[in-house]
Amino acid sequence: MDPDPVEMANEVQCKVILHWNCRGFVEFPEAIRHHGGHVQEIYLKWNKLKTLPSWITELFNLTNLYIYGNRIEWLPEELGGMSQLTVLDLSANKLKLIPTCIGNLINLKSLFLNDNFIERLPIDLSKLNNLEILSVSGNQIFALPEWIGSLPRLKELYVDKNHLKELPNRLTTAPELSMISVCSNRLKYLPLNGFLSAPCIQFDKNDYLNYLSYPLLFQLISKMNVPEAHEKICFAVGCFKTHYDTNVLNTNIKLYIKMKELYEKDDFIIELPRQLLKIHEVHENVTCSLWELALRKVYTERYKHTLDISIPSKDDDIPNVTILYKSLLKNTKQDFMSSTSYTSYNLLTNGPTSICVNSQCQQPIFTEAWIIIGISYNALSVIMIALCCSRSCATAFAAHSDTISLHWHSID
Repeated sequence: MDPDPVEMANEVQCKVILHWNCRGFVEFPEAIRHHGGHVQEIYLKWNKLKTLPSWITELFNLTNLYIYGNRIEWLPEELGGMSQLTVLDLSANKLKLIPTCIGNLINLKSLFLNDNFIERLPIDLSKLNNLEILSVSGNQIFALPEWIGSLPRLKELYVDKNHLKELPNRLTTAPELSMISVCSNRLKYLPLNGFLSAPCIQFDKNDYLNYLSYPLLFQLISKMNVPEAHEKICFAVGCFKTHYDTNVLNTNIKLYIKMKELYEKDDFIIELPRQLLKIHEVHENVTCSLWELALRKVYTERYKHTLDISIPSKDDDIPNVTILYKSLLKNTKQDFMSSTSYTSYNLLTNGPTSICVNSQCQQPIFTEAWIIIGISYNALSVIMIALCCSRSCATAFAAHSDTISLHWHSID
């Protein structure tokens, strides 16, 4: 039976929040247009809507719009005129593309696009400077853009059940992040640098993720209720296996880790982030490339970025990791690029691959590093990787760190 238009009009007129879920609507109700100028929240979940009307911009007081579980394939450009919106839920629809007009919702705080068919995030979303929650789980996203780490107020990021192989390095400098959830993806590594905001990171069921960086490991452990016996610390179900994805060909550096010398576990392979182009063992006394040295110089002139790892005095304590990051200069993009190439500009703005883990150093590391691989006494189930800027720093760290070093060699 079709809804009575008089009853609908009366209901709209007397309510500020409309709960019209599961009503079987195939079109956005006209009664809202004629009588709902005062309405602030609309719930139209589990209906049969295929799009939104262009007149939706007439709802000047609407701040929360929930269209979960419909059949929406496209959205009108007029939606971008609703600058007063703070919450938009378009989950469980049939969207293949995120319309660029959403980037005009300058007051949006929460954007939910779960369970659609989205493959990428358009750069227009980088204009959402008030966005606090972005949830795009259950889509077909292969990569997140680096600009997502520049959203100034982003607190929660949910990208579960997609096809991610890595996370943007710029996320490590996001100032407000408190939660990142990337379960059930295809991650091969997490960023090697520590995170400025030390967020809780959930990354269960990433089969090919088999190691963590030294600073990130202890940032994550600090978020847990650490048991008395640190060797029992374990997290991320379905990760830290010894197998490696041999079906994917790429140019990332891969390392063969020798485990049988110390444990009964099989030897295995880890893959390093694509930013790293050259690596060295602790004993290698070589000089960094001029490009790497230039990147470090330019970066330290513009940013103060430190990684403070305090080594505990007791054997049963865990290291404390603190990150500091701030811009020292107000350079425009044009000024920054005038002295660097486009590739160098991207490396500098996305942040270093790591800060040298030698606490007396604090040099940023971009494309070249000395690498120490081991197992921490605090988390014996997790392979750990530490990056140093030079042989001297690597030697000093290896001498004082509370880890069991493992032998490795680079492979093609």
